[in-house]
Amino acid sequence: MKLQRTLPPTAAPLRWRDLLYGLAGFFRQTSALAGLEAEFRKHFGVKHVFCVTSGKAALALILSGLKKLSSRPKVIIPGYTCYSVPSAIVRAGLEVALSDVESDTLDFNFFELEHSLDEDVLCVVPTHLLGCPANVDRTRLLCQSKGIYVIEDAAQAFGGTHNGRPLGTLGDVGFFSFGRGKNLTCGSGGVVITNSDVIAQAIQSEYDKLPEESWFDVLGNWCQLVAMRSLIHPWLYWLPAGLPFLKLGETQFYRDFPMRRMDGVRAALLAGWRERVETAGKQRREHAEGIAKQVAKATGDTVKMQSGDGPAYLRFPILLKTAHMKKELCARSKMEGLGASPLYPTAIKQIPELRDQLSSAQVPTSVLLADRLVTLPTHYLVTNEDIAQIGQTLRDVQNMQSVDTVSLDDAEEEGNRTVRGRVT
Repeated sequence: MKLQRTLPPTAAPLRWRDLLYGLAGFFRQTSALAGLEAEFRKHFGVKHVFCVTSGKAALALILSGLKKLSSRPKVIIPGYTCYSVPSAIVRAGLEVALSDVESDTLDFNFFELEHSLDEDVLCVVPTHLLGCPANVDRTRLLCQSKGIYVIEDAAQAFGGTHNGRPLGTLGDVGFFSFGRGKNLTCGSGGVVITNSDVIAQAIQSEYDKLPEESWFDVLGNWCQLVAMRSLIHPWLYWLPAGLPFLKLGETQFYRDFPMRRMDGVRAALLAGWRERVETAGKQRREHAEGIAKQVAKATGDTVKMQSGDGPAYLRFPILLKTAHMKKELCARSKMEGLGASPLYPTAIKQIPELRDQLSSAQVPTSVLLADRLVTLPTHYLVTNEDIAQIGQTLRDVQNMQSVDTVSLDDAEEEGNRTVRGRVT
């Protein structure tokens, strides 16, 4: 444990008044939840909204509903994504299937995806990883003629848009997460949205079976948020970051997890979400632009930032040339309190609980991302001085070897080392 200014890898804006407003939700459970659902229906232009206690519960709820509409068993997901996604598939009693991704987009390799869409596929889950928009329209085009559903994973992209449309509304059904590591939080929470009456009816039959959260767990979630709000500041974060038993940042796979309806306290904690997301998104874009400039200095390449419609990075991704460089950058970040961190420790096929089942999956780019991808903080607690220090550390590591950054444009020609971060 080292007493120093320490940036958390990610942080959602949460004011003390938000916590107090959430506590008031104890006394207006029904109205708080109904109000949140109405706001989401209006903002996203959807007819159906279901609120639950986590993002993985939201996905498991969707999958349980879709099982009622088809007997197909397979769910195709990116080979590199959050462990909560396969956890939800297993929880719903379905089969995990993988399709590889592109390192420059973090989205599907569409050639491989197209060839994996057989008659056993129930649905495909495109993911806006780190807030980077996936090409959901292209996924839907491949799936529609085959009767395959598209579930849009916008867990890390709440408030984002693509071509003027809100992320989460581009698939047949979408879901968000409001966990503590997201850009909007109520501690833990998830929301499902859809315009499909057929899908909504199937989901509703499963939602009606969900129990309500216990008062003990509701209060526990609120108390955890109070602790987070107290210790998230960089001059205090060194304390929880230095306590191994808290397991901060650890990624875990669950075969089972609780599924509950969202309570009024969580709903009330999300009050004023439009303003909070808009402000946080602007800050993330500005910080990403600053980080991109530092990456350009470190690599000697040109970074093209695109304003307008696009991602407010949950974290800024960089793909390092070697796994050793990733280890070195993360070690220096920990020593200097810079908040740089890995994303997920392995590709999905390498999760011990799924390794036998997915041993034949060919996802080399997903494995590469697990080995080399590092993320940099973009949240509201980051300062210009932090960005400059991150840049200096990158340059120090770059002196060992050159660094490639994840591009969000089309794949570049072999040998072209131009960096193209895209921020909107």
